[in-house]
Amino acid sequence: MVGKIHRSIYARIVVVLLLAVLYAACATSFDSKGRYHKVQSGENIWKIASAYRIPVQDLAELNNVQDGSKLEPGQKLYLPDRPKGRSWKKLPKVEQEKQFNAPIETDRSKFSWPVEGTMLSGFGIRNGRRHDGIDIATKVGTPIKAAASGKVVFSDRIGGYGNTVIIRHPDNFFSIYAHNQKNLVKKGKTVKRGDEIALLGATGNATGPHCHFEIRHGQKARNPLFFLPVKK
Repeated sequence: MVGKIHRSIYARIVVVLLLAVLYAACATSFDSKGRYHKVQSGENIWKIASAYRIPVQDLAELNNVQDGSKLEPGQKLYLPDRPKGRSWKKLPKVEQEKQFNAPIETDRSKFSWPVEGTMLSGFGIRNGRRHDGIDIATKVGTPIKAAASGKVVFSDRIGGYGNTVIIRHPDNFFSIYAHNQKNLVKKGKTVKRGDEIALLGATGNATGPHCHFEIRHGQKARNPLFFLPVKK
């Protein structure tokens, strides 16, 4: 019982922190550092990750590199910040090294595409700003579906995101659906993969009708293309 209470409190704290991150941003967040690495002949993503002390998964997702051995000379890779905080510093050096040399992980079965349409923007750096999700365009009013089963923890308007639905999934994952014309589910509702949760629109800071879709692990934005089935 105590364990369940602690997990419940922790889950609420994570949701509050996540909402704070989203209120402070608007689907994109300014990145003033603009650090890039120009790929040299013979380099792969693991060599670059180790040189800059950046976890290879972070480097791969931010640059949408799913095969780290196939980099082109002259290709520019954006360099995310090195991990910060006590938890990282406390890791033994051998554990840190594992993160520079680890295989690039994908999980194609974890989520489904929330809507069929044209992908306008991917995850990563866009015009000097971090784009924390993908944008999928189609007709206004098209139903948006839950990408996986979970519980709705937010259904309201949120700054530049406009009408937004956030679903919490197992293992501290969240999916976010923004710029909706209308939200169809309320906070607290349990949904299954494929349930209709919103209608596509252009509310908030949107230049046209599309679904801005994010996957986050806690507060950390992850590249949705590493978790969605590959489109044929």
